[in-house]
Amino acid sequence: MRPRNDIAIYSPFAHTFYEDPASSAGRSGSGGAELQATLLARHMSRRGMRVAHIVYALESPAPAPREGPVVVERPRRAASRGSTRLGRGLGKLVDCLHVWRALVAADARLYLFRTGLSGGSTGFVTGAMFCLLRRRRLVFAASNDLDFIFDRSDRSWLVEALYRFALRRSRRVVVQTHRQLALARRVLDPARVTPIPSFAEPADPCDAAADNEGFLWAGRLVDYKLPLRYLELARSVPEARFRMIVGETGETPESLAAQVISSAAEIPNLELEPRQDRERVLQLISRCTAVVVTSGAEGMPNLFLEAWARGVPILSLHFDPDGRMAEEGIGICASGLWEGFVSSARQLWSDGTLRRELGERGRAYVHRMHSPNAVATRWAKVLSEALA
Repeated sequence: MRPRNDIAIYSPFAHTFYEDPASSAGRSGSGGAELQATLLARHMSRRGMRVAHIVYALESPAPAPREGPVVVERPRRAASRGSTRLGRGLGKLVDCLHVWRALVAADARLYLFRTGLSGGSTGFVTGAMFCLLRRRRLVFAASNDLDFIFDRSDRSWLVEALYRFALRRSRRVVVQTHRQLALARRVLDPARVTPIPSFAEPADPCDAAADNEGFLWAGRLVDYKLPLRYLELARSVPEARFRMIVGETGETPESLAAQVISSAAEIPNLELEPRQDRERVLQLISRCTAVVVTSGAEGMPNLFLEAWARGVPILSLHFDPDGRMAEEGIGICASGLWEGFVSSARQLWSDGTLRRELGERGRAYVHRMHSPNAVATRWAKVLSEALA
């Protein structure tokens, strides 16, 4: 029997995009990868593909639109930080079973996964086995450089071996940046790796010179995002204001969360907030001095795109995706140099003209490279070829 859907997109934390915003505010969930998966599902559905989107069970569903992807719900994850290795292992086994059942329910010709080594590979590995046994097509879409960086001390050899197997089973691997393209081609057939920019939704411009409510850091509370460096920046620039929005997940070390909370309480020019709903974060981006990123590794952060779409500059400690900030003049990257990071923060805080110039160039860049229609056209081509 022919599968009911053309494509199923597995992105469980995207559940908040299908819930009533008033009820889901502050709830643990969606980030940049999930937003990209949701936009992909919507745009492919509008182009006539039958799309299923697999997400965690909805607690307060929003009214379903007439047209759009079919939402397939799966139970919330069972795996957690258990007290014993056996308990954690059983939790992961149950989680694999939930993934498998959701893939069956989605009943698609092609299954696409957006979460790899950078965010937990259980779903992708289970999906690779499912596609192998059911003879379905498999596509992987990277969300971070770490999806192609191996032999790290914080991962077991078994996790990496299973993940490599899943990557090699993929008919197509889609990457966000030229750096990811180079990393992926080291371990995969180059002909199967395709770069596609991320979606950037259009937004009204802000006045970067006038809007100066302070710097903004927003993201998951995980080690590789180096949140403690943002706290150090706030201490180093006491004349400026800083806001930090942190989202705790199953990957958040308890010690890191405790350290951030205790340290933030001692910094008078820093305001610490828990995870906020998407609309609130977008409002804060529009009014901030600059969006700050301290991560050593990313992909193409959605936070960058949302800031640039509004004409807000980026200040990054380490990361400049494909050197775009330097090449396009749309932000400042300190290249890991702490003194340069601090001095750039002071300059952005005091120089409204610089903020406006960087912001205007950022808007032009996003319009040119990340418009939804152009990105959707490239995705439609890749997925149609994978389905052929």
